[in-house]
Amino acid sequence: MSLEEALSKNTITADTVFRGEDVSEFRTSGGRFQGCHFAECDFRLAVFRDCEFIACRFSHCDLREAEFHNCVFIDVETQKGSEWSFCNFGEAKFVNCNMSMGRIVKSEAYLMSVTDCSAVGLSFDAEVHRRIVKKTMFGGVRFRKTKLQYAQFHAADYEESVFEGCDLRDCSFSGSNLSRVSFRGSSINNTDFSRATLDGASLVGASFDELDLASMFSFKAMTVSRDQHENLLQSLGILTANQR
Repeated sequence: MSLEEALSKNTITADTVFRGEDVSEFRTSGGRFQGCHFAECDFRLAVFRDCEFIACRFSHCDLREAEFHNCVFIDVETQKGSEWSFCNFGEAKFVNCNMSMGRIVKSEAYLMSVTDCSAVGLSFDAEVHRRIVKKTMFGGVRFRKTKLQYAQFHAADYEESVFEGCDLRDCSFSGSNLSRVSFRGSSINNTDFSRATLDGASLVGASFDELDLASMFSFKAMTVSRDQHENLLQSLGILTANQR
């Protein structure tokens, strides 16, 4: 059975290996897979709506400019997520998907976009810029209105990325370059920024009780809003007195 045939079925396809399949530019809805392995498959420019890829594996797959809408990638009962290893997510879009407990391993994610999704516990290890010979094309990733609580972002260069309106509580960016990253409107309570560089980052409208500035590597020209000043001072052990 080909991958295209499996995508057109009304029943679940389980524990099947699809290798070297080409479904580029394919458009489908309602496909259901469980425990399947997609190896070296071409998903470029494909559009998937209301599909299930429950606890599946994707290895060496090309997902550039693919779109996933209302798709599920986690086994809710066992809390086992899907895994993408050595994949290319260049300009791929995930909208209203459940990617929780997923693992993205040694992949490329130039301008990958994740919007209105659940990605709780996501492990993210991907190159978010494009390297051409000795030149770097800055792109970053775009997470908006997404649940990323307990997510682990491996120490890497995320410069100019976007994390806006996201739940980043208990998330880790330890050791990462977050220069000019936008955290506008996100919840960053207990987010781990230890040894991270936040030069020029924007925390405007972000919510937090304390921010461990001392543990950061650098935060030169980081932008905050006025209502965050008191919490920032408390993070430094400085109290604000009310004048009379």
